[in-house]
Amino acid sequence: MIFLLNSLDKNSQIKIIKDLSKIIYKSPFFTPTLPRFNKPFKIKISNAGKWGWISNIQGYQYVEKHPETKKNWPEIPSSLLYLWQKHCCKIKMPDSCLINLYSFPNSSLGLHQDNNEKDLTNPVLSISLGSNAIFRYGKNKTNLNEICLKTGSICILKDSSRLYYHGVKKIQKVKENIIDECDFDCFPKNCRINITLRKFEG
Repeated sequence: MIFLLNSLDKNSQIKIIKDLSKIIYKSPFFTPTLPRFNKPFKIKISNAGKWGWISNIQGYQYVEKHPETKKNWPEIPSSLLYLWQKHCCKIKMPDSCLINLYSFPNSSLGLHQDNNEKDLTNPVLSISLGSNAIFRYGKNKTNLNEICLKTGSICILKDSSRLYYHGVKKIQKVKENIIDECDFDCFPKNCRINITLRKFEG
């Protein structure tokens, strides 16, 4: 697993946040539920790209339409595609962009693997914005490492780390949250946003 801590400068982060606000205007955040138990996640999500990742009582799925608006997901903005090309691949472009919203202080995400894609040799790239996240990761669920992901950090799962377990233990409030500075109504105060770029179709 590759960590590029504090990789994005302030202007780059603001550009991405503005692009995300346009996506959320078209495809609002919603709360996914756990398969089988139908209990709500402790985060909200939305998507961009041809395929959006969702979770409900039927399982984890990639779908082409927002489950509430029934409209296609917006396109992945160029600001994110640039980062994929820079850090992952210039030929195979992502077709799915998951946007996770962590509201302070009660959001978290359990340990999981990114294994619903058709070709698991393609990397996964995630971007952290806003409040800090205590991120857990490891080859299995018993031997875990922890790292603090601050705003502007990038994480890449590839090669031997592609199927590492990972999750977010908790969110830490920061003195100056760049998302708050942008002042968009679609993002609550002191929140964290995580963007995950994947290639679903192979």
